[in-house]
Amino acid sequence: MNTLRCLLLFLGAAMAHADDGWGTLFTSQSERSGALGPAQQQASGVSARFDGEVRSAHGVSRWVDGVHRRTAPAGLKPGQRRVGGVVRDAYEPDGR
Repeated sequence: MNTLRCLLLFLGAAMAHADDGWGTLFTSQSERSGALGPAQQQASGVSARFDGEVRSAHGVSRWVDGVHRRTAPAGLKPGQRRVGGVVRDAYEPDGR
C-alpha cells in the first residue's frame, strides 16, 4: 500500500511539471494586430463572415472574417455570412 502511495505521489508531481505546450499566445498589441497578414484578409465588399462578438465592461469586441473590428457588418448577426449579397447562416451552404 505504501508503494502505491509513493507511485501516485510521483505521478502527480510529474504531471504537475508537464508542459502543456500552450504558452502565451500574444504578448503585445503589435503581435495581436499582425497575427493575420494581408494575404488572409478578404475584401469586405465581396463577402463578409461575422464570426462573433464579446461584450464586457471594457466594451465590445467583434470579429469579421477572422479579424478584430470595432464595427459589425451591416445586416449580419454573429454566425452569419454574406455571400454574393445573400445573407446565410452557418449551417446553410453557399449555393455554389
